[in-house]
Amino acid sequence: MAATLYPPARNRPVRNTSGTMVEPTRGLIPHVQVGTGSLFGWFDSPASQVSAHLWLSKAGEFEQYVPFDRRAWAQAAGNPFWISVECEGYDSEDYTAIQVQRLGELFAWGMREFGWRPEITDSPNGHGLGTHRMGGAAWGGHSCPGNVRANRRGDILAAALGASPGGSLADPRQRYAGMPTLREGMSGPEVVTLQNALNIIFGHEAPTGDPYRLAPDGAYGARTTARVASLQRYATPWFGRIPEDGVCGPNTWRKIGYVLTGMNRQV
Repeated sequence: MAATLYPPARNRPVRNTSGTMVEPTRGLIPHVQVGTGSLFGWFDSPASQVSAHLWLSKAGEFEQYVPFDRRAWAQAAGNPFWISVECEGYDSEDYTAIQVQRLGELFAWGMREFGWRPEITDSPNGHGLGTHRMGGAAWGGHSCPGNVRANRRGDILAAALGASPGGSLADPRQRYAGMPTLREGMSGPEVVTLQNALNIIFGHEAPTGDPYRLAPDGAYGARTTARVASLQRYATPWFGRIPEDGVCGPNTWRKIGYVLTGMNRQV
């Protein structure tokens, strides 16, 4: 029996779903959100009449709203045949580097789990990586995800096939490859990802009552700097000490990926 949930995703079931999928599914449709922030509330509202199987944030974090054996309400006539993922951002802007990586990981998983073909298609009767717009009027007549993102399907497929420099992006230890270098004074969703990862690694996940927990506020301050330095000098069973400077660069992100994989944890 094929999997119904994507293991790295946070499972947040919504009400907007009906009917079963035609299996095996044909492939993946990455949609563009045209906005920011989790879509859980919108997709759980019967008034919206829309949903997707998954949502992918700019920071590379998945939420799952509909199990893969159920139809999401994402592309009308295409709903029974295609798995859908809404991607945070706008059709006028590119994916973040980590979104491309995450979509590659998802597609690689789908190739193994569902037998998705490693192809790019612009036909609703095709297989592989498609677009919402390829369905025309029967799929709602949308331009989603826009030219910029539609043209990145080759990069997503290359990531899925492990064709990117540095090895296979389907390796969960490499989950943070492509993340930006972060240092004190910076802010944004990538910092939130870092802070949550550090709380998991050091065992400070309780939302209240733990004075050592980093507030995941997206602000890279002195406490985050100190915690990154602690991680760098921490000789874990999965990754040894690295130079200590309090800056979260490529090697520190790599260490975080190895440690979380060793702990069998996701942010």
